[in-house]
Amino acid sequence: MIRKFGKQMLSFADIGVPLVLMIAVAGTAHAFTAPAAGDLGYDIYDIVVNQGVKGPLGFVAGVAAFLFGVSRLFSNIMVGIPTIVAAVCLIKSDTILQTFGMVI
Repeated sequence: MIRKFGKQMLSFADIGVPLVLMIAVAGTAHAFTAPAAGDLGYDIYDIVVNQGVKGPLGFVAGVAAFLFGVSRLFSNIMVGIPTIVAAVCLIKSDTILQTFGMVI
């Protein structure tokens, strides 16, 4: 019994070392800012983010995913809750991207 329990437990090397490395690497975070007009990649950012995700297409996709999640909430909660969370993340994706920041 003790041998089985010992094999199932994780050692410090399994959890501690990656955790320490992750903390050491994530020293500073720099928030992502949208490129200004004329910058490299602005046209792609404008089409994908401003017209796609933040535009009517992203809003309709977010609302459809939210309604699908609500309909699945009563029959299968394990599908409903992640779908609702993903829909909210899709609707507010530009704000989430700028808030979290990006580790460099």
